[in-house]
Amino acid sequence: MRYAILILVFAVLAFGTACADDTRTSIGDTPRTYSHYLNSQQAALCGASAATGGASACFYNPAAASRHEGISGQATLRFNVKSRDYFPDGDERYESSDDGFLFSHAVAVKSNESLTLGFGYACPSYRRLELTGMRPVVEDTLTVYKQYKGTFTGSLRFFEAVIASRIGDSEQGALGVSAGVVSLGESVRDECVGDVLEKARVRGMGFTAAAGFLFNATESLTFGLGYRWGSEIKVQSDDWYGEDRRDETSKTQATAVAGMTYGPSDLFSFHASYVRNGWDKVNSTLSAYKENDGARNEYDVPLSTAAFGVESTILDGKLTLRAGYSVAVGDDIEHGIVPESSVGFGGAWNFEEYVVEAAFVREQFSEGGETAQVTNYGFYTSVGYVF
Repeated sequence: MRYAILILVFAVLAFGTACADDTRTSIGDTPRTYSHYLNSQQAALCGASAATGGASACFYNPAAASRHEGISGQATLRFNVKSRDYFPDGDERYESSDDGFLFSHAVAVKSNESLTLGFGYACPSYRRLELTGMRPVVEDTLTVYKQYKGTFTGSLRFFEAVIASRIGDSEQGALGVSAGVVSLGESVRDECVGDVLEKARVRGMGFTAAAGFLFNATESLTFGLGYRWGSEIKVQSDDWYGEDRRDETSKTQATAVAGMTYGPSDLFSFHASYVRNGWDKVNSTLSAYKENDGARNEYDVPLSTAAFGVESTILDGKLTLRAGYSVAVGDDIEHGIVPESSVGFGGAWNFEEYVVEAAFVREQFSEGGETAQVTNYGFYTSVGYVF
């Protein structure tokens, strides 16, 4: 994918008779299909440590929170910049402003003997898109071009309690679960020459849960498995294209992850993961699509991603360098904006009890089956502690 942070399709409204066009149906990032890297470690390794990466990976594998003893935590700020190559040229033209800054992830856990308790926050899907340009308008059988502006927002935020326990006589294994609430919000506002054509806002909350397993096969080899169930969210529309309030449901994706970390020495660690995102199960009975009476299934097949990464610790353990690569595998998804591959690098400077991390990741997406239609550049900064 990206695994990652992806931009997917947020198909918004069909315009009616004025400013009619299909370009908007291939722009954005659908909140129900979360697609962004959460922190610097995940971004630099392109998700290769999603099943085994310690507290930073507990969104995908809650058992990973047990990797540290004592008190540990992390918080991340992300900045995204996107390049879209599929906008039309000529009289019909567009410019976009995407995403910007986001507080994407935070986790804090405390281990007492074999038990770990904590709290996690994650925003794996976020959109703040402003689209401006010239759109065709039909007036008395003539087509003229007028100034258009569209604003599309969306977010999916998780707030969870995390519990993990090391198991076995030598505590080689660990089990973990997390549970809490997920909040969904979406909005659309279309304007053409100062007139508001369409607007809609949807928001709601639901229950979320995940479970995972971690096993240290040897001192240098660790395996991890994690599963997050899809959430059914009860949503309400405060303003639904001029209609009365409606109460419906949205279903987010389920995600399964399997991975391993191999550290043959204190100098190097190698990571690999396989992530399966259940995009084929995502749907909404009330969304900003305005087609099929508002109901829509996002995709016909799931999105699967393989990721590989390497870490090197130098300068007596003070500096950790990271690099990673991921690629989508399995059935091709022809409709919408789909993450194809990503490459990342970054590092961490380790103080005695604190760590400062940074990462850069370049994600390539296809749109409508055409490669390199969208490119995302993500910059991540994380601050962590281990007491």
